[in-house]
Amino acid sequence: MDALIEITQPGQGADYRVDLYLGDGGAWPAQPTASGTVAADLDAGSLPVPPAVTGVDAVVGFLHANPESQAFADLGLHLGRLLLPPDVRAHWSRPEVRRTFLCLPPALRGLPWESARSAHALFVQPDHPFTRVHRRVPSAEPVADALPIRVLVVRGDDDDDIGSRDEVREIKRVVGGAPGRIEAEFLSRPTESDLKSSYRRVMPHVLHFIGHGTRKASTGQPALRIVPPGREAWLLTPTYIGDLLSRPAPRLAILNACRSGETADAVALTDVFLDSGAAAVVGMQGDIRGTAAALFGGSLYRSLLANEPVDRAVTTAREAVYADTGVSDGARDWILPSLTARVRPDDVLPDLAATGARAVRIEQQFEKEVGAFVNRVHERHQLLKGVDPDAGEPLEPLLLVVGESQVGKTRLLNWLRRRCAVRGRRVKYVSFDRPNPVEVLGDRPARFDFLEVLYAIRDVAEDLPNPPDGVASAFDRFNHDVLHLAEGRLPPDPPAPTPEPARWPRLTGGTSHHVAATFESFRACLGRAARPEPLLLVFDHVGNVLDSAFRQQLYDHLIRHIADGELPNLSLVVVMTNEQFATHWPELGGGTRVDLDCIEAEEFAALAEDVVLAVGRAIGDPHVQLIEAIGKGVATGRWSPAVLGDLENLVRRMR
Repeated sequence: MDALIEITQPGQGADYRVDLYLGDGGAWPAQPTASGTVAADLDAGSLPVPPAVTGVDAVVGFLHANPESQAFADLGLHLGRLLLPPDVRAHWSRPEVRRTFLCLPPALRGLPWESARSAHALFVQPDHPFTRVHRRVPSAEPVADALPIRVLVVRGDDDDDIGSRDEVREIKRVVGGAPGRIEAEFLSRPTESDLKSSYRRVMPHVLHFIGHGTRKASTGQPALRIVPPGREAWLLTPTYIGDLLSRPAPRLAILNACRSGETADAVALTDVFLDSGAAAVVGMQGDIRGTAAALFGGSLYRSLLANEPVDRAVTTAREAVYADTGVSDGARDWILPSLTARVRPDDVLPDLAATGARAVRIEQQFEKEVGAFVNRVHERHQLLKGVDPDAGEPLEPLLLVVGESQVGKTRLLNWLRRRCAVRGRRVKYVSFDRPNPVEVLGDRPARFDFLEVLYAIRDVAEDLPNPPDGVASAFDRFNHDVLHLAEGRLPPDPPAPTPEPARWPRLTGGTSHHVAATFESFRACLGRAARPEPLLLVFDHVGNVLDSAFRQQLYDHLIRHIADGELPNLSLVVVMTNEQFATHWPELGGGTRVDLDCIEAEEFAALAEDVVLAVGRAIGDPHVQLIEAIGKGVATGRWSPAVLGDLENLVRRMR
């Protein structure tokens, strides 16, 4: 059962009315279950803070002036008595009530209700979360998007006093190992055009801003300040948010930006995002310190990965900060994060439960292949646009991943495989690197001929277990045909009953006509295997395919037909070195090319730090020293990402 506590003021200067409604799914009865009243001055005389003009001003001023105080417990008791008058508390305390919504009049929204307590602190109980609501009845707007949850983290300033670096590091540490479920991109002090283009590319479910809040001098509007390196600061104003960050609006905005100390700014910025279409906003009611912000952010994303609804995730994160310094030191940081929702908390973000135990198995399966790090943001988007497009967008039939040796091509493809698998996309990954994943023949040549390529495609297992019905028998006709074609004979049609064919007949005769017929039979079967759900086919290590087999047979009789869209439910990714592209690929071979380059030396330190975080380690002095030592070897010019793989192995062995 859900509870709604609504506080209203019938007229100016009148006492406040507190109504409790009990219902399920946000459907409230016409009449409240219980009611109470609160004095218009909020019993200011009993506030455990110095007197002020009004109770609200006294509480807010005390909160901003004191980063630590044991009086916050007394303040919480006072707010708890206002929130839960005796009759309201009696009915709200029913054990079947598991979630509470709080609807407040504008005059009371600036109060730190998150500090409220009754027998205990109310807003740090994950089994009974509290959520402020934008309106009395939450909107019915469940998110329709599939996985992953897309996150865009924007660091507005390089001011170490606000602890933005610690917060970014902790978010990276939590989400770095979960492609396909949560994927985060990080912008540090972007220009206006950089933020606009990144937002349109990512279309984030979660927009997470870390920086300073301010006010625009000409209008007095609250805004978020961004300071690009070497340029003048620019402001993320309500107009910018409404015009450019609302198509679509983020489902969840996290604004660690109340650095001006003005709670009214936090409320106003929350309203800007909610009015622009955001489903929920986490705003800060004061200047949360860096360590607490990192702890809050890390715990929040861990809970989201565990498929907790937003209200429980925020409460769990608030509880982590409270346990760290709120109890013993009386620090206020746990009070500051405030969640306001426009829809039910369960409907804010895509549901991760659909992946369930299967997602965990898939992630474990690919952990070693993917490793800690694939720093290819733009390349990843190029691949995903082709093989896993948005709803209504066509599949790209052919993509080429091209780069020098040891630049991370296979890691990038394994990242793609894991993401597709978690999202339920079918993938056949065929590596022509010896030993082959299919059964080894004793007299095989050192490199693959075209028949061995076809057998490898046929026999390699899909990444997802339990492929669609009919896939297991999709190549039965090819198995029959190849028995005849390999010997230079055309197969009977309709096929005559024959013994089970040898699994890998060798080519002992035939002409170019028989080769073409072999591929024609294979293409028809591959087309059947790509139904009813689309299939992604990946060719890796194609340098182990005989040059003549690739150019004269594999390209002409298979790849070209896929590129021309003759197998409409199939996409193919071919992975090659630059040298192999020059020798294997026709000049007008087609396909969308994704180039992987070596990395500039000045990028090493930041990327190496990301490796440590993605392995799941917090950055410590030993890691910094290791990064510096390795960095001396890549101090000039360009370097291979294979160095990051070596770093990853060293970090995993460190205690």
